[in-house]
Amino acid sequence: MESSSFSPKRILTLLLILIVNVSLFSQEQVLPEMPALDPVKPQKQDRPKPRIFRYNRLTIQEDPYKAPSSIPRDFVPPQNSTLLFSTELKSDRLLENKESIVVFKSSFSKQVLETYYEILIFNLNHKMLQNQKTDAKSLYLVEVFGRKTVAISIVPSEKGSLVKLFHRTSGGF
Repeated sequence: MESSSFSPKRILTLLLILIVNVSLFSQEQVLPEMPALDPVKPQKQDRPKPRIFRYNRLTIQEDPYKAPSSIPRDFVPPQNSTLLFSTELKSDRLLENKESIVVFKSSFSKQVLETYYEILIFNLNHKMLQNQKTDAKSLYLVEVFGRKTVAISIVPSEKGSLVKLFHRTSGGF
């Protein structure tokens, strides 16, 4: 008596199952639905293109997309602010700026921005070198990490405030 591992009944049953379930082995490629917005590509904004002017180591931008990298990010609040103007003066070293200036308009009032910068300076343990407040203008001079100095000027405007940030790497003014 020979017993085979595959009897004709088993082979027939297996073939019937494979024929009925053709979709199991089909090679159809179904692409997933793509999202409406591509997360990799930056979305176009309704803002005008920045105008960029360069002369030797000086770069000037009107309507920039972002602030210069040398200015600490915390000093430019992204919400409710519009960058108007920025400049960068490169140093002799690669990827280092001597001076940077950013001018932006914020919808926050002068008093709210004064409070924001005072709390920010206190929480980040920066050294306040000078502080002047009048009804027309507020000025802060802050020493940031090492030889960096940031001057903050806040002027009230019709709808919010105009803020000027000046950053210098080499120390005193």
